[in-house]
Amino acid sequence: MEDQALQSVRELLPSKAIERLQLSLGNDFQRTLQSFLEERKITFRVNTLRASAKNVLTQLDKENLKYESIPWCPSGYVLESGTMRELQSLDAYGAGAIYIQEASSMLASHILQVEPGMSVLDLCAAPGSKTSLISMLMNNTGTLVANDRSRTRLYRLRSILKHQGVENAEVICSPGEELGKTYSDCFDRVLVDVPCSGEGRFRIDRPLRMLNWSEREIKKLAKLQGQLLSSAFRCVKVGGLIVYSTCTFAAEENEFVIDKVISKKTISAELVEIPTLFVPESARSGINCWNEKQCKTDIKFSMRIVPDAISTGFFIALLRRTA
Repeated sequence: MEDQALQSVRELLPSKAIERLQLSLGNDFQRTLQSFLEERKITFRVNTLRASAKNVLTQLDKENLKYESIPWCPSGYVLESGTMRELQSLDAYGAGAIYIQEASSMLASHILQVEPGMSVLDLCAAPGSKTSLISMLMNNTGTLVANDRSRTRLYRLRSILKHQGVENAEVICSPGEELGKTYSDCFDRVLVDVPCSGEGRFRIDRPLRMLNWSEREIKKLAKLQGQLLSSAFRCVKVGGLIVYSTCTFAAEENEFVIDKVISKKTISAELVEIPTLFVPESARSGINCWNEKQCKTDIKFSMRIVPDAISTGFFIALLRRTA
C-alpha cells in the first residue's frame, strides 16, 4: 500500500516536492502519503450560538448517528457512523447549530484563547469557519473584525457568519498586510491563518493543488505571509496573543516566516507554549533547520500536525507581543 501511495503521488507531484516532503516529514513521510489517498472521517462542531450541545447531540442520538468527542479540540466531534448527507439532513444543521469543519482547522481558533468581551481580529477570514468559531467562543460579545482582501470571498464569509448566528463581527475588505496602519495596537487577539501552498491538504482525488505546486510559489507566499504576520504584530496590543497557522509542511512558510518576523528589530515578540489541552497525538515540534539554514529563534513551541483519520496536515504557532 505504501508503494501504491508513493506511485500515485509521483504521477502528480514533481520529484523535488516529494524530496522536500520526505525531508520535512521524516518518519511520518509514508503515513502522510497514505493520507493523500484515504478518506478522512467527518468532523463537526456544535455551534452554541444556535443551540445547546445537549439538544444537538440528542438529535444525533435519535437518528442513531454515532459520534465521539475530540479530546484535544473542545466543541469538536468525529462522526463514527453515518454519512455527511445524514448529518446535513438534521434540523440542527439547517439551523446552523452543526458546522462541518476539519479538526485541525478548529484548533487554530481554540488556541487563540479568546474570551467574551475581547477585541479580536481575523486577518484572513474567508470563508469564515474559524471566524464563526471565534465568535462562538466570545459568546457573540466584544468586537470581532473579519477581514479578507477578496471581495468575491466576502459573499461566502458573510453568508456563513449569518447562518451561524454571528452578531459581533464587522466584515471588512482590505489587504491584511496594510491593516497595521489602520488598527495599530487595537486588538487583544489576532488570528493569522495565511494563504499557503496547502501541502497538508493534498488529495489524490482532488489533484489541482498538487499539480500547481512549485518552489517559486512557496517563496512568493512566504513573502506575503511575513508581511501579514508583521501587520498582525502592529495590530495586537502589547501582551496580546497571535495565532499563526497554515495547512502546509513547507518550512519557508512556517517556522522561517516566524523566525524572520520575530528577528526584526522593530518587533518584540516571543513564542508561547501551546496548552497541553490543545495538543493532539499527531503533533510534532517545529523544524529549526531547513535547507542548511538555521532558525535564530527557538522554534520548539510551534506545532506541526501530521495528517491522520480526522486531521489534515497543519502548522500552528502561538505568539505574544512583548513590547
